[in-house]
Amino acid sequence: MVGNLRKLILGTAQFGLDYGISNVHGRLAQGEVVALLGKAAEAGITTLDTAAAYGESEASIGMALHGSGSFRIITKYPPNAPGKPTEHALGESLQRLGPGKIYGYLLHSYSTYQNKPAVLAELQDLKAQGKVEKIGVSLYHPEEAVALLHADAPIDIVQFPYSVFDRRFERVLPDLRSRGIETHARSIYLQGLYFMGPDAIPVHLQKAAPNVKVLQQVAAKYDLPLGAMLMGFVLQNATITNVVVGVESLQTLEENIAFTTTQLSEELILSLQDFEERDENIILPYNWAKA
Repeated sequence: MVGNLRKLILGTAQFGLDYGISNVHGRLAQGEVVALLGKAAEAGITTLDTAAAYGESEASIGMALHGSGSFRIITKYPPNAPGKPTEHALGESLQRLGPGKIYGYLLHSYSTYQNKPAVLAELQDLKAQGKVEKIGVSLYHPEEAVALLHADAPIDIVQFPYSVFDRRFERVLPDLRSRGIETHARSIYLQGLYFMGPDAIPVHLQKAAPNVKVLQQVAAKYDLPLGAMLMGFVLQNATITNVVVGVESLQTLEENIAFTTTQLSEELILSLQDFEERDENIILPYNWAKA
């Protein structure tokens, strides 16, 4: 399904950080980054997602692409940069990334907007200057999306966590789409938690272990790779325009590309809806460090 592959956005946190609870490979070497981006382009993936806060990710992408313009790039204003002008922050990102303009520039967190609502006017100015095509906000809670909608915020993209366990944003997605806002789902694998064996899941997440085990059994029952089932659940949600997926190797990239061709039955999608999890200590990884 070429259409589904075009929905895939390659997440690049692993290009600059040791990212993900199940990541045993650590940060990717530059040679691996070059190979991954070459394979992604060859397969038809058109967009990369990065951030100033992802360690050396922006610089790694810039070195690999040499300003070739092979991909649309989305990056984010640093979350802990109070007072830094957005134009200055974007200029630093562009210098690392290489191209003179990018597809998307997002606030890394809602709190940046909350502390300074006028920041969106600054992003609009960057858009008017032709430095970015679209602007937006990366969110953690659906209430943040509701507030942006209520304020009629001039945004083009929202990014948010969504997966079989975490379906909190479903109630606001139709409103976002009705306003023409792109909806980019991230954390569809919950940083790899879904793939972990019961004994490998940390003590503070053991409450999730029984449902993780059952999910793995459901995938086996339907003779599907677990990743294909998890991705299919997200891709088949008509109110989600794109899915951000990070990879830790060429093999996992190839697997994720293959997963986009999987079509889940209505019966399976309905059964997966029973796995919705309300405990934010499980579905929000930033809470894991507090446990």
